[in-house]
Amino acid sequence: MTISSSHNNIKIFGNIKSISNYHLITEEIDVIKKEFSDIKIHLFDSISITSSVIGYLCKLTSSGCNVELYIANDGLYDLLDDLNLVQTLNVQRITS
Repeated sequence: MTISSSHNNIKIFGNIKSISNYHLITEEIDVIKKEFSDIKIHLFDSISITSSVIGYLCKLTSSGCNVELYIANDGLYDLLDDLNLVQTLNVQRITS
């Protein structure tokens, strides 16, 4: 997994599947949320997302941060839809 950011946009390439991926993502978000209350996360080709990342994103939204999740993989979108998180995390489909 690789991650990059600019302003309040985070771009993630590769699968989110390990605790080290979780740490990279949360560290990046923690830096951004010091300056921005709106965070846009683009998952270009991930087919999965760990429960720890989902929990962290839900915690952000409950603390007043606006999270927008842009997902290219239909299966991942469907998973978040099944978990009733599309509205909570402002999930939108994109083309990679």
